Amino acid sequence: MCSMYSYRTFDEMEVIDLDKKTDGTEICPKRFKGHEETKSVADVVKSLTERVDENGIFSICVTRDQMLERGIKQWQRQKKSSPKHPLRVSFIGEAGIDNGALRKEFLTEMMAGIEKRFFDGGDNGKNPKYSMTDLDKHNFKTVGEIFAVSIAQGGPPPNFLMQWCYNYISTGEVDQEAISERDVTDPELIQLIKEIEAADNTTLMEFTDRILSCGYTGAMSTQRKEDIVRSLVLHSTVRLLPMLQQICSGMKLYGLLSLVQQETDICRQLFVPGSFSKMDSDFLVKSLSPVFSEKGTMRHQRESKVVNFLQDFIQDLEDEEGGKNNREDMPEETKSEDEDIMKAERHTNNMNITVGKFCQWLTGQGHIPLSHSEREGFRIIIEFDHDCQVRYGTHHSICYPVVNACSCSVTFPIAHLSTYVEFKNIISQAIVHGFEFGRC
Repeated sequence: MCSMYSYRTFDEMEVIDLDKKTDGTEICPKRFKGHEETKSVADVVKSLTERVDENGIFSICVTRDQMLERGIKQWQRQKKSSPKHPLRVSFIGEAGIDNGALRKEFLTEMMAGIEKRFFDGGDNGKNPKYSMTDLDKHNFKTVGEIFAVSIAQGGPPPNFLMQWCYNYISTGEVDQEAISERDVTDPELIQLIKEIEAADNTTLMEFTDRILSCGYTGAMSTQRKEDIVRSLVLHSTVRLLPMLQQICSGMKLYGLLSLVQQETDICRQLFVPGSFSKMDSDFLVKSLSPVFSEKGTMRHQRESKVVNFLQDFIQDLEDEEGGKNNREDMPEETKSEDEDIMKAERHTNNMNITVGKFCQWLTGQGHIPLSHSEREGFRIIIEFDHDCQVRYGTHHSICYPVVNACSCSVTFPIAHLSTYVEFKNIISQAIVHGFEFGRC
């Protein structure tokens, strides 16, 4: 049974010599038979998916508020099951039954939260934050487990790590020669390096204690700035090794760590930025599959108009993310409503709706599928409701789109979407306030 949102109502990978902890939460294949046949990310995902133990369920029940912290807490306190089993998610107070969409939505939110909460950096990659508190609570191990579950069970990949972090995970060693200032992501250390590079002999002495605490033991002079900065760079990375080690411990789930060590180049795409593009308007629009009425009818004309609105809405979201505003591309009938359009755009911007967020609202996931076959088969069914005025009377004020995330379908109320402004306002409200699952 699949419920709706409120506004949307090894046979080939035989494992030899398992290193399995007594609590059953980690499975680390020492060697994969036939791993040389792994040729793509899709093969990696397939092999991990086959390692999910179907003889049980790993249930997580959380509220949508503080989902990351609550999700980690519930993840760690499970006593009757472990993440080696299929993940099933339920949201407290919602009637949704997890047939896959809730799991993908949970993993999408958790991965975004993990990136923000546990990592520092930018678009070129991120390092774990230096946190002995999180290390002591084994939170980084949980992060590693969530990495494995997300890759194996339909969530987004953790493709935000610095290159040196991935190299350490895949080899167990730090390549000191490959580490540079670009790999420093701690804001305080970045600022300290800038201040040292700009200092003279007098001001340099003001940083003596901070420099010594980073492990530098040479002379304190401007002639040694390069050595001082180099010590700070190495300090900024070496001190993160316990966090990375704990992440590696969690990644033993499904044998992910072993597979990364065996298929380093292929698996790199899952962990380092640059291999996967984020959800964009081109992919999403191509995935739309409208169920039109008979051509030539008034219903078909109205449905085509709504589909055009939907395409414009998706493309506007992408333009707004990039700071663009292509008003020329809007439908002719909406150009005279310039003031209303600008108001609707400001409203949408304030809601922080993105193309990925919109896709997540429709399907539970905000990322482009990892494998070619999944991308080719990704479809969003568009249906149309022409009869809400018959059911509710001609004087009812509003109806919202109804989404069935499990079947990746959405039904639009035609009577309430006669202009682009109406469409944009209604669908924006539905996205922001309608993530909860409920029965129709």
